[in-house]
Amino acid sequence: MMKLKYALMMVLGVSVAANMIGCEAKDQAIGTAASKGEAVSKGDDHDHDHDDHKSANSLKEALEVIEKYRAEIKEAFSKKQPEDAHDALHKVGHSLESLTNLAGATTEEAKQSVKKAVDELFKCFGEMDDTLHGKTGKSYDEVGDRIDAALAVLKGMAK
Repeated sequence: MMKLKYALMMVLGVSVAANMIGCEAKDQAIGTAASKGEAVSKGDDHDHDHDDHKSANSLKEALEVIEKYRAEIKEAFSKKQPEDAHDALHKVGHSLESLTNLAGATTEEAKQSVKKAVDELFKCFGEMDDTLHGKTGKSYDEVGDRIDAALAVLKGMAK
């Protein structure tokens, strides 16, 4: 019974986190809503289709996609053109949505490690997105080490 309860809590947690970043209406900023604990996405009621961000089939594949978006985001911020990272910031959110299930963690400790790493990635990318929406956010330099640490946890599980 405890395992079922934990599984339901994980599904709920991932669902809430998935709604905090990714596709959103133009008038909502991810980080602001996320910091208030509000869901950002309203299902598929947004301004683009999903052909540009298909789901990964493995943790390794998802991490490769996230690394690609992270490189785009880092480059845009390093060139002092953070607006060029806008699409990648939203696409990375869709890739983050699948990480918990793809990690295949079997122990409670491993599940908590995955959850913590995914939550940290959502927070870091959301804080950068805030910058693009006129909110007080963070630059890549301010969150890069945290992103590296969270990705290292997940990469360790992908082996």
